[in-house]
Amino acid sequence: MELGLVFLGSGAASPNRYRGLPSIAVVYRGSVILLDAGEGTQFALARAGIGVQKINSILITHLHGDHLFGLPGLLQSMAMAGRRELLVVAGPRGLRDYLENISKTTMWIPSYPLVVAELVPGDKLSLPNGFRVEAIRAEHIVPALAYRLEEPSRSPRVKIEEIKKLGIKPGPYIAKLLSGEKVVVDGVTIEPSDVVEERKPAVIVYSGDTRPIDDIVRAAEKATILIHDSTFSSIHSDKAVEQGHSTASDAARAADRAGVELLVLFHISARYENPLLLYNEARKIFEDVVLAEDFLKIVVRL
Repeated sequence: MELGLVFLGSGAASPNRYRGLPSIAVVYRGSVILLDAGEGTQFALARAGIGVQKINSILITHLHGDHLFGLPGLLQSMAMAGRRELLVVAGPRGLRDYLENISKTTMWIPSYPLVVAELVPGDKLSLPNGFRVEAIRAEHIVPALAYRLEEPSRSPRVKIEEIKKLGIKPGPYIAKLLSGEKVVVDGVTIEPSDVVEERKPAVIVYSGDTRPIDDIVRAAEKATILIHDSTFSSIHSDKAVEQGHSTASDAARAADRAGVELLVLFHISARYENPLLLYNEARKIFEDVVLAEDFLKIVVRL
């Protein structure tokens, strides 16, 4: 899997026997970006077969415990496993104080380079694996961020069938076409656009906990995947507003307005014994939707 998602925990507030607390692994060419780190993230990583040393970045959306309490243990486990590589941990203001207080209380000093970045909406980061991240404003009952992750630029590739039809053999002609030059083969001029396919980088947007907000819709415009807060059904829309969350219908409307390729309903409340209620609600508005569950894998590119 060149690029994909592994949902390590998909629930809300408290773990139960069906769902762990929020955490998502974005796997890219053997490296991992972790989105949130709820309690139990280490166990979920082990069960999913993802080594903690593959994680090069951790993005925290807000400082509520269900998104954060797995982080200190994870950082310490990396040290015990002999980590020496740089780790980037980013999140809203207050994250640095939280980690410094944990370090003082437990008398733990990281044995590897640890960069803690406190972000505000609009801030941008380049992560160690080349992904570009932008912090987006979310609207929750505490300061919160959403994230837009963009894959590193992808090299163009030749259309194999077109190359065969035109009788172009591997060699300098293909190299020139890939570099944007036209070539002449047997008296026929071939433009790069005839045989070269531009490849758009994947974009993943993660809302974290949020009420419906235009900033996230704008950030997710034409995105590959939108992972959106879907804590409640619309029958509990009053609770969603009160607690700073979205309904599955809210998530579907955001996906529809943004024109995303795929919507993932996330942060599912345990109150719903049959969470297909949320899926069916969203499908009435937006067709390409998936209901997150623990250890669900979504392959963006093989």
